[in-house]
Amino acid sequence: MVWELVSPILLYLLLSISLTGVLGLAVPVLEEPENSMWLLALVNGFQIPVFLWMYRKQGWAEKQHGRESCNPAWRKGFGLSDLLAAALGGLLLARGFNGLIGLTPLPQLFPAYESVTEAMYGGSLLSQTLASVVTAPILEELLTRGLVYGRLRPYFTDPRPAVLLGALIFALFHGNVVQGTYAFFLGLYFVSLYETYHSLLLPMLAHAAANASSILLEQTDWLDPLYADLPAYFLTTAVCLAAGAACWRRAAGKISSD
Repeated sequence: MVWELVSPILLYLLLSISLTGVLGLAVPVLEEPENSMWLLALVNGFQIPVFLWMYRKQGWAEKQHGRESCNPAWRKGFGLSDLLAAALGGLLLARGFNGLIGLTPLPQLFPAYESVTEAMYGGSLLSQTLASVVTAPILEELLTRGLVYGRLRPYFTDPRPAVLLGALIFALFHGNVVQGTYAFFLGLYFVSLYETYHSLLLPMLAHAAANASSILLEQTDWLDPLYADLPAYFLTTAVCLAAGAACWRRAAGKISSD
């Protein structure tokens, strides 16, 4: 079980390191700090077909062994309203959880996340969008939800322990305490969407919306009034959490009715 869960992550790390080195040698300009997001987008893009093939192969194997009901690897019915609610939930919960963490001492106690944040927002808007909103959600959902959670889920008849462990693995995947805490709470939502709809499309959309909200907040100032002072900060955080929870409950209601 441990090897089944760890092997896709080890493959991801190996490919990431190898591709970063090869692309850096082939196109030296990509190693400049302002081009780091272009490099990340390319590294992600080259890995997506690999993990998509692995995910599909895993789904075929599960279906042949009659474990399709235990491992949510196949699409269930959903409509446009489900897609919109999933994306809206990702956006709102991202802002709510980010605001909530900002009210704790975690950012001051563990400042290592700042260097990662600076690298993420140091490039052009297009490179940030391609890396964080397009390629990262596809790759990370294939890896953490499709492969890792897909292999974890059959070991539990009750989905709740699997959801918690899946979110924890997603948190550890981010490598530092602040981003890991943020990823854990969002990961609970992403796993819940996958468990509900048996499709990676909805968590991918939610993941993309969450990342897009961070880029939007960083690149524009039109949201600044919502965080201008402490009361506004509290209110914005509370509203985002409440509205995001409503989207989450919508998905939870669907899984309980299936």
